[in-house]
Amino acid sequence: MPNVEYTCQSVMTDQPVVIHRNDTIQKALQVLLQHKLLALPVVDDDGRFIGMFLRSQLVALLLPRIVQMESKIPEIGRLLEVGFLTDTIEDTQSRFRTFADKPVGDYTQTDSPRVRPDTPIINAVLLLYRTRTYLPVVDEATGRLLGVVSTWDVLARIAGDKA
Repeated sequence: MPNVEYTCQSVMTDQPVVIHRNDTIQKALQVLLQHKLLALPVVDDDGRFIGMFLRSQLVALLLPRIVQMESKIPEIGRLLEVGFLTDTIEDTQSRFRTFADKPVGDYTQTDSPRVRPDTPIINAVLLLYRTRTYLPVVDEATGRLLGVVSTWDVLARIAGDKA
């Protein structure tokens, strides 16, 4: 077993801000804005980790449906670059209202990487580099969310601010 000093448990933020799978997208937006977060861990009523609700997922929902086709039809990307989109903020707000009351669980990324408390910090650094979001720290036996590891947590440890 690795020395606790060099594991995710030593740098994680315990009691992170979370959202429940039945909470609305509207609530998730408010929490993201209030705490200026990139993602929210999604948990069930027993605190078991379900996945992550990403700010990027929310932004994707705000865009016109044609943008979602960009990866399938590359020519659409060129149309978008030359100003094909003319939506106003009111159009975007209207689009938001169509899904604001839907549960976060419907838009949760369930295959997001996760770490255990005993995962070495360097493994977390690699995952943070690849995902550029927060890493949930999950108890393998119970599935409960124990905390999150963010880039800020790791950098604070490197700077000597977190022991």
